[in-house]
Amino acid sequence: MKLNLRLSSARVSALIFLLAIFITPILIFAVPKPSFSEVENKELAKFPTFSAETLLNKTFMSGFETYAADHFPARPQWIELQTRSLLTIGQKEVNGVYILKDRLIEKIDEPEHPEYMANSIAAMSKFAERFSGSTYLMLVPTAAEIYRQDLPFGAPTLDESQVIRSVYDSLKDDLSTVDVYSSMAANRDSSIYYRSDHHWTSRGAYLGYSALSNQLGFTAIPLDLYDIEHASHEFRGSLYSKVVYDSVEADTIDIYSYPDGPSVTGVSVFNGQEWQEHDGLYFREYLEKKDKYATFLGPNQPIVTITTDCPTDKELIVFKDSYAHSLAPFLAQHYSKITLVDLRYLVTSFENYVDLSEYDQALFCYNVKNFIQEDYVRRVNLTAQKPAE
Repeated sequence: MKLNLRLSSARVSALIFLLAIFITPILIFAVPKPSFSEVENKELAKFPTFSAETLLNKTFMSGFETYAADHFPARPQWIELQTRSLLTIGQKEVNGVYILKDRLIEKIDEPEHPEYMANSIAAMSKFAERFSGSTYLMLVPTAAEIYRQDLPFGAPTLDESQVIRSVYDSLKDDLSTVDVYSSMAANRDSSIYYRSDHHWTSRGAYLGYSALSNQLGFTAIPLDLYDIEHASHEFRGSLYSKVVYDSVEADTIDIYSYPDGPSVTGVSVFNGQEWQEHDGLYFREYLEKKDKYATFLGPNQPIVTITTDCPTDKELIVFKDSYAHSLAPFLAQHYSKITLVDLRYLVTSFENYVDLSEYDQALFCYNVKNFIQEDYVRRVNLTAQKPAE
C-alpha cells in the first residue's frame, strides 16, 4: 500500500512537471500580453522581430529570452517565491536589493566605467565656464550610504562619502559644491528615504533644499511652517518591484505646502515632441497608480518648466535625475521660473528648447549612483541647432 502511494505521488509530481513544461509555453504565447507591469513598474518586452538576420546575429534569441521572462505566467508570484526562498536559506540580497527588517535598500556597486565620472566632471566644468550665471553641484547620497551600518555583515557597497569628496575636490573654482551629506547623515532616523523605493522622501528633499539655501542665496522656510498632507499610505516603490516583499511596511507620500508662499502659475512639460501644460506641481492621478512617486511632477520627461508669481525675478535651471522632482516644490518658493532638464532623455542640445541666457543660476542635482554609473551629463554641452534661414 505504501509503495502504491509512493508511486502515485511520483506520478502526480511527474504529471505536474510535464504540464508545466508544455502548458507554460502555451500560456506565454496564447494569453493576452500587457505592455506594462504595474507591480514591477516597467514596460514589458515586445516579441522580437524574426528574420534570417536576427536569427544569425542572435538578437532574436536574446530578445525572445527577455520577452519570455517578462511575460512568464504569474511572474510577480514567482519573484515573491524566489525572494522568500532565498531569505529562508539566509541570503539577504535579492536582485540587487538588501532586505532588512524594516526597509529595502538598493545595492550600490563600484562603477563599471570610471571614465563616466571623469566625463561628467569635465562637462560640468566646461558648462560653468560658458554659463554667465553661477553654477552649483549637489550630489545626494543614497540610502545604502546613510544606512551603511544596518546592512548585512560584510555586504559590499560603495563608499559614497569618498566619491562625493573626490568629485568635489576635482572641480574648478567656478563651480560651487553643496554639502547635503552632513544633514542627511545627521537625520538618518527622520524618514528621509522611502522604505520600498530608491528615492528620498519629501522630508529628505527638504534637507536638500535647506542645504541649497546656504549656497544659492535664499533663506529656507522653517519646516514647522509647512502644511503636510499625507496623500497616500500605500506606496510600494521601485525596490519592492524587484523583490515583491510585503513584510516591509508600505510608504507614505507626503505633500508639503507653504500657505503664505507664492503660487505656481504654470507647469509646462516637454515630452520630446511637444509642450504640454499641467495645472500644478502635483500630478495627483499617480496617487492611484503603482508609481506614486510620479505625483511629484509626473514621470521623467526631458524638460519641465515651472513658473510662479514669486516677487523676485530670479530664474534657476536644474540638470537632474528624479530626486529633483520632490525638491522642486521647495525651490519654487524662491524663483519666478525653474526649468528642470533631464539629459537622459535628450539626444540633442537642451538649448534647442531652452534659452540659457535667461537663467541666473544653474544646479546639477544627482544621486551618487546615477552620477557615477551613467554617462549623460556630458550632453549638457551639445551644440544647439541653428535655426533654418
